[in-house]
Amino acid sequence: MITYDQPSNVERRSTSILVLTMMFSVALPCLAQTREPFEVRRAEAAFEELPILNASEILQPEFLTGPHYKVREPVPTYSGANQFTIDSDFGEFEANGNEMLVTRVKEINAIARLKEVSRTDGFKNALKNAAKAPIASAKNIVTDPVNTISNAPKGLMKFMRRAGESLRNVGDKSESHDAEGSKMQQLIGFSDAKRKVAISLDIDPYSTNTVLQHELDGIAWASFAGGMSVQLATMPMGGPALTVVGVTSSLNDVLKEKSPTDLKMMNRKTLRAIGAGEKDTERFLNNSAFSPSQQTAFVLNLKALNGVANRGAFVRTAGETSSNESDAIFCVQTAALMSKIHRDKPIARLAMIGDFPVCVAKDGTVIVAFQWDYAAWTSGTANFTSDVQKLAGQSGKNQNVLVALSGQVSPRLRQELETRGFTVHDRLAPGPLK
Repeated sequence: MITYDQPSNVERRSTSILVLTMMFSVALPCLAQTREPFEVRRAEAAFEELPILNASEILQPEFLTGPHYKVREPVPTYSGANQFTIDSDFGEFEANGNEMLVTRVKEINAIARLKEVSRTDGFKNALKNAAKAPIASAKNIVTDPVNTISNAPKGLMKFMRRAGESLRNVGDKSESHDAEGSKMQQLIGFSDAKRKVAISLDIDPYSTNTVLQHELDGIAWASFAGGMSVQLATMPMGGPALTVVGVTSSLNDVLKEKSPTDLKMMNRKTLRAIGAGEKDTERFLNNSAFSPSQQTAFVLNLKALNGVANRGAFVRTAGETSSNESDAIFCVQTAALMSKIHRDKPIARLAMIGDFPVCVAKDGTVIVAFQWDYAAWTSGTANFTSDVQKLAGQSGKNQNVLVALSGQVSPRLRQELETRGFTVHDRLAPGPLK
């Protein structure tokens, strides 16, 4: 349960509590074009450099190393995310952020399990049976999804902009992957078999991990065309990441039972029901930055914000701004954190500061909650802190400022914010962190 510090006597006289957490980990180009406040210029020499963390110091043991993988020790922090490199028996993997690290570790364990199955006599016999089946010639339509890497700004840094600024970058088609599979695959039931194999391993059937997709294809084909009975399970991982709050079971059920086309129809109906406009709904549903799983997770989390007005504004910015997998993860994680807060402190509506969704609680508290792995005191943070203070002072009354992060705040940043009267809550969704 999230707890909040009690306000002082002066703070109690405030008619509302302003909760803003929009800080930057690096200075953005747009900030360089704006004259810095005197306070920021004076503190320039004292800003923190974004650190390189040590994996052995920040990760739970089961995420640091396993039978088939080891995370490299240096962990740079930029774009609002910890940057992990994983050496495994199946190649090198990059993980842009805590949430993606959890996903990749699960996938590596799943790859190992799938390879074990592919060495069994049952699998070999199933392939022989599949070769004799009338649909054997359809196997050549199974292709790995494309996993395109982009150097464009991702995740938190895509969304964190000064108040009033907006980004309008629609998903780049070059980053799309063939998540839905071909029409032929769906017709012959291959996609259905593949989804069920993936869900049984607690992994995303639409993952961009090409090594995983290759192994899934083989086992799913043996199951569908060769009649092999698949019994798969992997050891559960500790430190659950904040993917979907309170709706994980629902997500797994719909991913297992519904095709991508059915998911899109379901998500469209839900988005329109919570108040998203038709144009914004279609833009989001057709944004290839979101896999069917991520799209559904985002929608289910917004649905969990039961009774909250203006959820369509978040749908609009997600559809307009997201252009890669990191952006999609940021949207899913932020919506999930909002859902978590909503359970303890009911939210009345969402408001927008630029492209960033802000929660306004029923008691008047304004809460900005977001996914950020490691936050430090940088020039960008200082610039935005100054903007927040100006905004908080517009009413002429003292107001509280609450910072709520999924990850970790540096000691220096905490000191700077608390000195200015901010209340700071971090590690609300630590994921793989100790």
